[in-house]
Amino acid sequence: MKPELHEYRGRQIEIRERKDTPELLIDKVPVAYGRLPDGAFFLHDYAYDWTNDLVELARRYIAYRRRVDEVRTAASSRKEA
Repeated sequence: MKPELHEYRGRQIEIRERKDTPELLIDKVPVAYGRLPDGAFFLHDYAYDWTNDLVELARRYIAYRRRVDEVRTAASSRKEA
């Protein structure tokens, strides 16, 4: 397998081969994932969404984390007011 490198919202998504298995990295940090019986991928930290495309799943996870950070920031600023 040839390594893949993608950019999404300022984050780096990489898929590379490790011990005959694809390894997913976001910003050079390994992200644990699994597969459902139908072959769809899921992330251990984000098991709410599944897809057959590991890069698309990483994009969805990045968007999810961004929304979570925005909500936390908004809640924090309301507390301070």
